[in-house]
Amino acid sequence: MVSKRIQWMLVVILSVLIIRLGIIDKMSNQEQFYKQEGAILVWEAEEDIAALVKAENEKAGKENAGLRVFREENRKNYTDMYPDMYVESVKPIILLKEQKKVYLTFDDGPSHITKDIMDILKKNQVKATFFIVGSTMKEEEKEYLKQMVDDGHTIGIHTFSHNYKEIYSSVEAFLEDFYEDYKLIYDITGVQVNIFRFPWGSYNMYNRGIRDELIGEMKRRGFTYYDWNVSAEDSVGNPTEYKIKKNVLKDLSRYEEPIILMHDSAINRLTAKSLPEIIKEIQDKGYVFDTLENREPYQFGNK
Repeated sequence: MVSKRIQWMLVVILSVLIIRLGIIDKMSNQEQFYKQEGAILVWEAEEDIAALVKAENEKAGKENAGLRVFREENRKNYTDMYPDMYVESVKPIILLKEQKKVYLTFDDGPSHITKDIMDILKKNQVKATFFIVGSTMKEEEKEYLKQMVDDGHTIGIHTFSHNYKEIYSSVEAFLEDFYEDYKLIYDITGVQVNIFRFPWGSYNMYNRGIRDELIGEMKRRGFTYYDWNVSAEDSVGNPTEYKIKKNVLKDLSRYEEPIILMHDSAINRLTAKSLPEIIKEIQDKGYVFDTLENREPYQFGNK
């Protein structure tokens, strides 16, 4: 019996030693790994997971501090970009309360549709605002920008590429794309454009990571952005002329100074076709058309 008891005790002791050696070896390997990662672990002093958590948190804190410094340096860098891209901010005219103003705006042009739209506007003595996308502009369409200025319309920037994946990847990327459009419009018209519209509007799922920072930088440079409160939805699905007109008119009376979003890209043929009736019905309601620089900015989230 004694012999068996001794054997059993030896087995227990040996098992404990094996387990202990395994733990020590495991700790040693983990210690080596975390030391390589920049963490400091003292397993002899604290044999619980709290030490590991603390070490990892400290490491993360150092990394985040470095990231904050990196972002601050980047912020300083992009404020130095394009020193010639500063403008005088818009100064809207204060209107009499009895005046009913409405603002037609067209995004994504110019295209051959733009010429048709401008002819309709001229015939009806209506002024509008055009937000330009430069990357799709053909050589002959540059003349449309000159005509916009001559006819008393307002030109705004809608970025050069309208590529949301690129322009909203960083403030620097947006500025680079924006500047290309800004410079192109200036070279064609001699006008320093000071208003713009964000592709997809100022609050969208693509610019969330840089939105506030980007808006702050654009305001610092003197630029004013405009969203909209009435949409023709002429670039959504395959609307008919009737549907485009209905979309505009149904929401018109909801706002004191409605800003109507329409499009003049090459695919928006029905926009031009529906425009004469839209203009007539709006004028019959007693509205006067004007351009956006004469209106206080309408901005999503700040209505």
